[in-house]
Amino acid sequence: MRRFLKYFIVFLVFIFSFSFSKTTYPLTVQDDLRRIITIQKEPQRIISLAPSSTEILFALKLNNRIVGVTDFCDYPKEAQRKEKIGGFSNPNLEKIISLNPDLVVLYKSFPKEIFNQLISSLPNTNFVVLDPKNFEDVLNNILLLGKITGREKEAQYIYSNMLRRLKTIERKLISVKNKLKVLFLLWNDPFISCSPSTFVGDLLKKLKTENIVEKEDPEYPILSFEYILQKNPDIIIISEMSGISIESIIKKPEFSNISAVKNKKVFYINDDLVFRPGPRLIDGLEALYRILYENK
Repeated sequence: MRRFLKYFIVFLVFIFSFSFSKTTYPLTVQDDLRRIITIQKEPQRIISLAPSSTEILFALKLNNRIVGVTDFCDYPKEAQRKEKIGGFSNPNLEKIISLNPDLVVLYKSFPKEIFNQLISSLPNTNFVVLDPKNFEDVLNNILLLGKITGREKEAQYIYSNMLRRLKTIERKLISVKNKLKVLFLLWNDPFISCSPSTFVGDLLKKLKTENIVEKEDPEYPILSFEYILQKNPDIIIISEMSGISIESIIKKPEFSNISAVKNKKVFYINDDLVFRPGPRLIDGLEALYRILYENK
């Protein structure tokens, strides 16, 4: 009870400290690369170079200001009707330049050479680089974009909603003592999983489970049959876009003695909910919670 009150008080202090704040320009911020950026005026023409930042911008109610997104930005549905600027690793530079954005949101993993070309070609455009590593970083990215775009109120609402749902799950997990061993599968030829340093790994940690992948690097390791058998996961979770069928895992002779297979604890999850560092990451956490603790 005391722990809950502590979180609640911190939460209230945070909310009230921002309740009456409003963005004023020029505005100086720092992005995830620690670049100091000065936004001269409220952005009106925004391009998102990743599905996750597109989701954040739409959640901030910036639909009318978004002028370009990638070919893979498919959520919400309105994003599919926006001008397409190509893929993440091979964007159409001419298209981006022609849209004359005053703000471009991208991630650290964006190709550096193309990034430098864009900066050179669009000297009056602000580029904000995000590099979230975990759930908390995503919350901070939402607040940052809310601040930059004059959507602080909307950002604070998203933040508080995600935080509240996270704390609800944490309270449910207080009594959990024995950690479930989990294998998250992205691919099965070869078997590819997720390390603790990925978003999936962070969510599994928050849910008090034991990810059978112990090392942080590489982020998406290849696992051998022998390793999986040795770790003997209690639950296997498969990304829906992996092409792996639950039946193929359950009927694989080599896996017949694995606890997850013997107990038919093999489940799908929507990839976008656990891999996109945006507002739906909390939906992914809740979906994983249901898989882990509510599937009897």
